[in-house]
Amino acid sequence: MDNQIGVTYTGDNTARMVEAGSTGEAIAGAAAVVLGILGLIGVYPSALDSIACIAAGAGLLMAGGAIAGRFSRLANSSESNQPRQEVTGSLGMEALAGAAGVVLGILALLGVGTISLLAVAAIVLGAGLIMAGGTRSRLESMSRLHVTGESRTMQDVVYVSSGSDVLVGVGTIVLGILALSGIAPLTLTLVSMLAVGAAILLGGSTIAARAFRNFG
Repeated sequence: MDNQIGVTYTGDNTARMVEAGSTGEAIAGAAAVVLGILGLIGVYPSALDSIACIAAGAGLLMAGGAIAGRFSRLANSSESNQPRQEVTGSLGMEALAGAAGVVLGILALLGVGTISLLAVAAIVLGAGLIMAGGTRSRLESMSRLHVTGESRTMQDVVYVSSGSDVLVGVGTIVLGILALSGIAPLTLTLVSMLAVGAAILLGGSTIAARAFRNFG
């Protein structure tokens, strides 16, 4: 009886962590999108670029938390340690990229090499998105054999979201490099933050919808 209660309690906590992390991820992504658009139309572009960078970095951090919650549910069912090592390594890199984005955004907001730091942040966040997309795809592969029907359809949606993360990540890295080389740096970094925010919003809303459907 005690063990059964413990299992249920742990499952409930994991579900709440996934829901909270994915919802926070979506909110941070939406904030980055709005701030990027406002900056592009000329509303305090430099300051909003920095704040959008902070929001995108925070969203990536929360995405890592949501993915970690899903991974904890699947890790024990994996027969090999290799998938665990791959996912764990990707989660660490994703969290590191998110934290770096937050720090770089704060420094840029304080006026410490604003444009250069934001260009570097775009590159870092793009790399983090690539990691996030790869991790989500790997998790879906680990769980795909155990689901059918509607759940399989939702997994296909997550696969699409993972692919968009990778594409946006590559594009953001390219934009960051161009901005770092001096080609319209403010505009390109704003576009980068907007794109990263949109990818985070898509990924967070997809996982949140799935979590609420499964555990709500």
